[in-house]
Amino acid sequence: MSPIKSRFGLGFLALVSVVLVVVVLFQRHRIDLEGRGPLSPMVPETVSGTGTQVPESDSVTVRKAAIPRGATLATVLRGFDVSGPEIHRLVEDTRHVYNLDRVRPGNRLVLELGLDGSLRSVRYDIDEEEYLVGRQMRDRFVATRHRYDLQLEEERVFGEIRTSLTEALISQGENYALVSKVLDILGWDLDFTQLQPQDSVTLLVEKKYRAGRFVKYGDVLAVRFDQMDRSLFGFLFTDPATGKKDYFDEKGNSLRKAFLRVPFKFDPRITSGFSYSRYHPILKRRRPHLGVDYGAPTGTEVISVAAGTVSFTGRKGGYGKMVRIRHGKYSTSYAHLSRIQVRRGQRVEQGDVIGRVGSTGLSTGPHLDYRIQDRSGRFLNPAKLKSPPEKPVAPQHLDAFRGVRSDLMQRLSSFPANAEYFTRKAKSG
Repeated sequence: MSPIKSRFGLGFLALVSVVLVVVVLFQRHRIDLEGRGPLSPMVPETVSGTGTQVPESDSVTVRKAAIPRGATLATVLRGFDVSGPEIHRLVEDTRHVYNLDRVRPGNRLVLELGLDGSLRSVRYDIDEEEYLVGRQMRDRFVATRHRYDLQLEEERVFGEIRTSLTEALISQGENYALVSKVLDILGWDLDFTQLQPQDSVTLLVEKKYRAGRFVKYGDVLAVRFDQMDRSLFGFLFTDPATGKKDYFDEKGNSLRKAFLRVPFKFDPRITSGFSYSRYHPILKRRRPHLGVDYGAPTGTEVISVAAGTVSFTGRKGGYGKMVRIRHGKYSTSYAHLSRIQVRRGQRVEQGDVIGRVGSTGLSTGPHLDYRIQDRSGRFLNPAKLKSPPEKPVAPQHLDAFRGVRSDLMQRLSSFPANAEYFTRKAKSG
């Protein structure tokens, strides 16, 4: 063989080898359906229940993916060449445990595939705490539901207000779920649109972890909100007779009241307050504005501030799409909505979503016009409404409450990060 042919042959073999290596690497590192990373075998996790580990073997290939937004289980499984009849059988066989027609975007899916491409098992994360396992046995899928083994830890969180409660907690590495919990606890007593710089919040909160990774918040056990002229407390107490949990102040009075301060599940921005003489930006003249305008993006959820019955839904002149709700001797209205999600005559509870922020009617941009009227039809300033509280701790349980309160107060006040702040605040006060 000539040297030229020999070199040609070796070069050809080298090229083929490179191509084969590239193909193998491509197969081993295919991008998942959401484009987040390689579909590698899942690392076994420590969980409660059976069927929890799905390591890859010579006869089974393990693939995992996150459910893309807008996708169904069928579209995801077809991406792994699972047949239509097999997908249908999986959904029907497991429906009594969990409906896989309702998979959620972002939730994880782990598959075991046989060498012939058949679906051997599916593991789907229902939420942060539970998952479904469906294993094929004798031409049908057997479904079981399991709970992850979560570690519960108690932590103290401190945030100083610069612009808002949301910013104060998010800047400390927390997420909006915790902000929402604080709003739910103090939303009756604290107007979150009127916070001042150097106000502060201190929390004693449960956090749930899985394999060292934060999963979700548990209960907020205690909260302290400090302003220059007062401190608000909330302590979680379980009624010994009923087992019901609720929040009470340091004297045992319920924090829950008939009316929430604002019709949102976040701390909104006031764009126009209650006034008997306000310059209207569209009509170009001064006129009363007998409510409060909150600026918020189109589509933001609007909630009922109190339990009641819907008395009106529809368009109302310059108010655009509006909802009115009766609450005994008061009524509230929510105007300029983009979408109405209740009907006339419907009973709603405090905190129920009744519509979405919009810019219908006479409006220069997306916002909510929120108003309160008494039985005579007189408009009231929402910021000055005195809302009656619900029942306090029962007298026979006050000693138990005081014990819980003292323990939580001590743990809440021992937060080292607060020392410098509270010392500075005491001197300035």
